[in-house]
Amino acid sequence: MSKMNVGAVCRALILKAEASGKSISNEDLATKVVELFKEHEVEVKTSAACIAWYKSDMRKKGQLIGKAQAKSITIDLDEIEM
Repeated sequence: MSKMNVGAVCRALILKAEASGKSISNEDLATKVVELFKEHEVEVKTSAACIAWYKSDMRKKGQLIGKAQAKSITIDLDEIEM
């Protein structure tokens, strides 16, 4: 047990969903966060957009692999005909 703020809970649930291989929508994750805080009589307004922001931030920091990972290729630009 540890004391966690909204951001920490969101990030933890995102990682837990990824580790379990479950595809949980941002809306469902946001609902879960709101419910968890409500159980402790704390009202929060976490939305699907908030979850999307956390996921994007985590990907940028390399904490979440996900499908929005940067795509890259190795090419020799000198060999490309224009």
